[in-house]
Amino acid sequence: MRKRIWLLITALSLSFLLSQCFLTQDRTTVVYGTITDQNGEPVDSILVTIKGVDGFKYERLKEVYSVEDGSYELVVDVPRKYGSANVVVPFGSYDNPKYERNYQGKKTSKNDQLTNNCCKASIGDKTKYDFQLIPK
Repeated sequence: MRKRIWLLITALSLSFLLSQCFLTQDRTTVVYGTITDQNGEPVDSILVTIKGVDGFKYERLKEVYSVEDGSYELVVDVPRKYGSANVVVPFGSYDNPKYERNYQGKKTSKNDQLTNNCCKASIGDKTKYDFQLIPK
């Protein structure tokens, strides 16, 4: 009887430890891509942000500006309190003056496929978002 109880306790302990290992998900999220104009030329100095989403609350987790060749990359460890993360090219003279001054919108590609479904980042994964800016 003692041996059965010991085996049961050991099995439960092992099961618990293994489940904890599988619950520990790597939440390092990478979003990268390029920003170009209507002619496919790179555009620098455009702000791109990643926001954590918790219900209806959005919190800016990280932001970067595109560089001379139009590329950008965001690497962030998304906290567990966020169920998802969104990538945003903010429109506004304070956050993104070059974008507001010269452009009226953008076309978006996710992993090289044109999409209207913008812009959810896969938590714990790598996602490519390219933005083609539409001039005013």
